[in-house]
Amino acid sequence: MRSIVLLVLLFCIIGNINGSHFLGGTISWRPVNASATGTSVDITITQTYSWTYSLITCTTAMITSIQLIPVGFYSYLTTQQLVCISNCGASSTGYVAPSVRPYCMDISAPVGTTVGQRSDIVTLQEDDDFSAAFQQNAWRPLATAMIADWSISVRITVNRRSDNNLYNSAPVATMMSPILIPVNQTTVIYVPVVDDDGDVTRCRWSTASNGVNECGGVCPPGSLPSNTTIDPNCTILITGQTVGNWYAVTLMVEDFINSTSTTPLSSVPVQFLVQVVEQSLCSNPPTIIGIPPKESCIVAITGQTFSSQLIAINNCGSNVTIIDITIFAFLGMTRGNVIQLNITTYYANLSWTPTGSQIGYQLLCAMAFDSQNAQSSQYCFKFYVTQTSLCACPGEACITIDSITSPTSTENCLFICLSIIMIKSDPIYLC
Repeated sequence: MRSIVLLVLLFCIIGNINGSHFLGGTISWRPVNASATGTSVDITITQTYSWTYSLITCTTAMITSIQLIPVGFYSYLTTQQLVCISNCGASSTGYVAPSVRPYCMDISAPVGTTVGQRSDIVTLQEDDDFSAAFQQNAWRPLATAMIADWSISVRITVNRRSDNNLYNSAPVATMMSPILIPVNQTTVIYVPVVDDDGDVTRCRWSTASNGVNECGGVCPPGSLPSNTTIDPNCTILITGQTVGNWYAVTLMVEDFINSTSTTPLSSVPVQFLVQVVEQSLCSNPPTIIGIPPKESCIVAITGQTFSSQLIAINNCGSNVTIIDITIFAFLGMTRGNVIQLNITTYYANLSWTPTGSQIGYQLLCAMAFDSQNAQSSQYCFKFYVTQTSLCACPGEACITIDSITSPTSTENCLFICLSIIMIKSDPIYLC
C-alpha cells in the first residue's frame, strides 16, 4: 500500500514539474523565395514558445549572443522535434523535422517568463500539404485538468497561389502568456495577426478532428470558462469566476485568398495561458504609449539598426510601480532594463538590426506590469523588413515629417519622434 501511495505521489510531482514550465507558443512559416522555380521549395519555419523563467532561465548575455535556452530538468528538449502528424510521407516529401528547442529571446524575472524562438529552413516539394506539431505532456495544473497534454500543430501547404502564381506565406500571430484577467469581469483579448500576402485572415478554436490534433488535452470550448467566445477577427471574450484558476487558450489563425473563400491556404497555432486574479484596488491598469504608435507599421532595412523605446505609464499613483515591460518579438530584438523617469513614466530601450532571413513582416508585442498584479493590454506594432529603402509598408501611404504640422496629441508627437529615429538611427528618450 505504501508503495502505491509513493508511486502516485511521484507521478503527481513529475506531472507538476513538467507542466509548470510551458506557457504556450505559436508557429508560422513562409517560402524563402515565393517565386522559386523547379519542384523543390525551401520553407522557413519559425517556432516561438514561452516558458516559466525560474525553470527555463535565460540571461541577458544569452539573449545578446543568441544562445539556445538551457533545458534544466527538461532533457526532452534536446531531442524533441516538430514532427509530422498528418498526411505524412508522399504529402511531406523531403520534410526533415527541426528541433523545437528555441534560442533565448526575452526574459522577465518579475513576471516569471522566458521567451524563445528559432527558425529553420526545410526543403519540400511543390504541392506538399501536411501538419506538423510540437506535442508533450503536460500543461501546468489547469481549472479543467490537473494534467493535460499540449499539441501545437501547424498546417504547411506548398502550393502556388491562383492569383499571382507565387508560393503562399502563412500568417504571423503573436500572443503573450500568461494573460491576467480580473475575476468576474469580462475581458476582451485581441490576437494580433499580420500576413505577408495581405490575405484575409480569420481565427477559430483549435480542434482534434480529421486526424489532426491541434490542441492536445485542452480543446475548446470545454477547456475554457463557460460562455467564452471567439470571432473570426481574432477577438476573444472571457470571464473567470474563481481567483487562481488557470486556463489554456488554443486557437488557429487561417489565411484565405479572398473574403468569400472558405478554404484556408494555411493554418497556424496560437496558444497561451490565462490566469484569473483579484480585481486591482486601482481600476486603471498601466498603459504603453510606445514608439512606434500602436498597430503601426515600420519599414526596417536589413543591416540598419532600429533603435526606439517602449514607454509605460503608471496610472495608479505613487504607491504603485511598474515592475517590468516585457516583449514577445523575434530573434535579434533586444530590450533594455526598465528605467523610472518619474512617478508615472517608465521606459525600456529597444534595439534590432534585421537580417536577410527576416525579410517580410515581423510582429512585436509588449505588456507593462505593475506592482498590484495588473497588466496593460497588449501593445503591438509590425515591421516590414526589406533590402531596399521604402517610404512606407506595402499598401500604406507615405508620410514625411514635412507633412506633419502642429501635433495635437501624444500619438502625433510620438510619430514625429519616430520619423526622426528612422532618419537619424538614434535612440530618443522622450518626446
